[in-house]
Amino acid sequence: MKLSGMSITKKGFATFLGLLLVAKPMVSKLSEAPGLVVKKQEIATSNAPSYTDWKKVRSQEGKCSAAFPKNPDHLRQKLPMKEGGKELKYNVYVADHDRKAVYMVLIAEYPGVVNEEYAVKNLEHFLNTLLAQNSKNKLMYANLMKVQGFPGMDFFISTEQIYFKGRAIQANNTLYLLAMECEIPNYQEGNYDYFIGSFELHPN
Repeated sequence: MKLSGMSITKKGFATFLGLLLVAKPMVSKLSEAPGLVVKKQEIATSNAPSYTDWKKVRSQEGKCSAAFPKNPDHLRQKLPMKEGGKELKYNVYVADHDRKAVYMVLIAEYPGVVNEEYAVKNLEHFLNTLLAQNSKNKLMYANLMKVQGFPGMDFFISTEQIYFKGRAIQANNTLYLLAMECEIPNYQEGNYDYFIGSFELHPN
């Protein structure tokens, strides 16, 4: 079996997400979307189960770490931004779990400074743009929170037989996207929770 996400991850998924990052911001705000519940909350520390086979990987470029089902593939990309001739640099770490789910951490570094007010708008814009890519995308929920003091957003999207679930964090000028994609029958919430809970920022 070939997951839709796994078929494009190594070739085009990183580029696709990168294009979303440099896309022109939308006028509408996520909080104005009809029927959408947006909550502000603090991350609570949870006791994650012991996943001894998972690999904790540290990104030197992104100053962060996360656990994957196996050693992830690492991709580096650069995309030109429309304004000022600048480039968006990003790294992607991606690994599958028994060919049933894909786990990914994308680290995108914006040129210049991103203040906290714009950081929240950037998260909203990214999710809006992601949803707009497919008319069959359905937003299950989106929650705003703080992750290690930085603005973050949890989201859960379904598209026919596929779940795409993740967390986006804007830490200064760096956007971190943690995501899992799988077919609906293969969804395992415990694995997703462990993956998300394993993520840490290492500013120094």
